Amino acid sequence: MKPLHVHWSSSKPNFGDALSPLICEHLAGRPVVWASVEKCDLLAVGSLMQRVKEGFWRHRISIWGTGFIDSAEPHRSRHHYHALRGKLSAAIINGLSPDLPLGDPGLLANLLVENLPQPAKRYRCIVIPHYKDRDHPMLAHHAVNMPNTEVVDVFSPPLQILEKIRAAEFVLSSAMHGLIAADSLHVPNAWLKLSDELRGEDFKFRDYYSVFNIEPKPLAPVLDLFRHTEALIETYSRPGLDDIKQQLIESFPFKS
Repeated sequence: MKPLHVHWSSSKPNFGDALSPLICEHLAGRPVVWASVEKCDLLAVGSLMQRVKEGFWRHRISIWGTGFIDSAEPHRSRHHYHALRGKLSAAIINGLSPDLPLGDPGLLANLLVENLPQPAKRYRCIVIPHYKDRDHPMLAHHAVNMPNTEVVDVFSPPLQILEKIRAAEFVLSSAMHGLIAADSLHVPNAWLKLSDELRGEDFKFRDYYSVFNIEPKPLAPVLDLFRHTEALIETYSRPGLDDIKQQLIESFPFKS
């Protein structure tokens, strides 16, 4: 069976990047292999649009749910657009259909574990820091000392992280795909901003949350944050989530 050539960021075993081949392979029903952005068939999970080059002589790529990592000048594109991550990314590409599906394909992470037994809730809260935040003092001095709280290494195998999320009552994450995977699994969560070290600042978060018409307000790493998650759980909402997921499935361009 001919493999599907997908491009994802492969420099680190990062959670969001590692989800891309797994989700694409699940939907395509055939093997997925990494390819350079110049030779790939598909871009999916990740902030990869800044890697896409335009030009009449360029290989045309299928774009499905990826997004920009930062703001960019609006421009036309010759590539094939099946979905983009959010409204901010869509606004950068001129001439898109107003009906283009929006949403991050990481929202389909639940498909990877849907046939596994539901684990018991073992954690009151898990924290998934972005790899640039792994040495933040809050994680060492506060999170690890709270009962039923665990800090998850974002470089862990993706299915292992999904199982930790499924076993949690609440997720705090400074890694965007920690939040997206929690949304996929209907686990209440909130964006924890631990630093200003992430490239593009808040652009990709605002882009992602735009599909829910939510203006994100990140939480600061305050001392008592882990003691007061009840209100965050009670107010958690992702309007239209199931419709967004269904549109992503239907728009996948290489269905089996």
